[in-house]
Amino acid sequence: MSFRDLMHPLHSRIEMDILEQLNHEGLFPETDKHFCVLSTTPDFYFADKNLAVYVDGEQVHRNREERDENLRQLLAKRHGVTVLTFPYKRRSKMAKQKIVEQIKEWMK
Repeated sequence: MSFRDLMHPLHSRIEMDILEQLNHEGLFPETDKHFCVLSTTPDFYFADKNLAVYVDGEQVHRNREERDENLRQLLAKRHGVTVLTFPYKRRSKMAKQKIVEQIKEWMK
C-alpha cells in the first residue's frame, strides 16, 4: 500500500508530498484523524505527541480563516491537542521542506 492510499482523496498535492517526506524522515502521522468538535479533520495527526497539523493553501482557505481558527482553538481546548497551522501560497519544494522541518522540530 502506498502512502497516498492512506490519505483521503481530497488532500492537496503538497499535503501528500509532506506525508511522503515525513515518512522518509521516519515520521508516520495518522491522516484523516477525526475529532468531534464541530467537525474538523487535521491533515496530519501524531498520536504520540497529541499534535494536529493543518497545511492551509491560500486559495482553499481564503475567507475561512476565522472559522478555521475557531475550530482549531476548540480542538485544542476540548481535546488538549497541540495544533500547528502552516499556511502556504503555492506548492513548492521549498514550502514542503520548510513545513517538514518545522514539524520535525515539534517532534523532538
